[in-house]
Amino acid sequence: MVEANHPFRCLRDNDMRFSEILALTVFAFIPLSPAMSVAQQADTDPWNFERMAPNLRHLSCPDDVDVFPFSSLDIGVDPVKLGAPNDVEQALPQGVTFVGGWHLTANNSDFGGLSGLDITETGDLLAVSDRGTFFTIGMANGAPDGRGQMSEMLDAKGKKLSRKRNIDAEGLAYREGLAMVSFERNHRVLAFDLAGCEGVARGVRVSQLPDQLAGQSIKPNGGAEALWIRPDGGLTVGYETVINNRATLLTLDQVGGVLEQTVTIDVPRQFKLVGASGSAYLLRAYNDTLGNRNEIRLTDQNVAFKLASPLKVDNFEGIALSDPEGGARRLYIISDDNFSGRQRTLLYAFDITPS
Repeated sequence: MVEANHPFRCLRDNDMRFSEILALTVFAFIPLSPAMSVAQQADTDPWNFERMAPNLRHLSCPDDVDVFPFSSLDIGVDPVKLGAPNDVEQALPQGVTFVGGWHLTANNSDFGGLSGLDITETGDLLAVSDRGTFFTIGMANGAPDGRGQMSEMLDAKGKKLSRKRNIDAEGLAYREGLAMVSFERNHRVLAFDLAGCEGVARGVRVSQLPDQLAGQSIKPNGGAEALWIRPDGGLTVGYETVINNRATLLTLDQVGGVLEQTVTIDVPRQFKLVGASGSAYLLRAYNDTLGNRNEIRLTDQNVAFKLASPLKVDNFEGIALSDPEGGARRLYIISDDNFSGRQRTLLYAFDITPS
């Protein structure tokens, strides 16, 4: 068995110093895209990570709880090409490079259904499945190395999440040991202190999300597929449901409600918003004729590209974008195999070079 290192690094001492500095800063909304429209100005303070994190950590990881680690999981890694060199060159714009692709497998029936993805402090990947399970994917030298871990999600009382309506995890936003997870069916966001309590972190309610948008009822599987923490600490969810060819983004307020601010983004016909990470958006479409198609947008660099046949494309739903550090940023996408033998769990990596 491949030894799995601890994928989460507790940064609470640094958090405290950063919070003290941040408390002196006036927070403002950051525009997410020139294509977005704002319905009206919010009149309630927005949810803020630095302000809310200490209490979420306390509730998710009480002092009297014994820490229990994630279970180790060996992950099979088989390289996959995106497509023929000419097809890849035509599909990717200048500044976007395909780094590698891998088919991930595990000898565990719970591995699969991966919808949300993010990058931990160690450079490993954290993913959530629509069966209510956390997975880590160990990374070394820019590629998965076979190290993995898994843990079932728990409720606020420390009991395993149960029933499909409660376990359908879709979106993931990770920062400083805290994992924010959005769910469909029972539309909500929960927080888990993975750095503090690892496998026994309790799911603390951050928000009970609306089940209607613009007077339209949201289908059980049409909810918050996308979730991300903005640079200013705000928490935003993106709905899969498309209304008038636009996807809705909702920013949470300090008590977990929704700010009176409606932001939407254009989506092409048949496409839906299925993931987001920072300035990156992942859209997906499927029909029997064209198969799976994806569009990836990076709004801060005005970059967009599509993945479709003849490229090797699957049901990609998770996306993670590394923080800019002066050079290229790494972009990962992962596919949801729906626990079907006809689909695969694919992990693709791209480098995005500043223009």
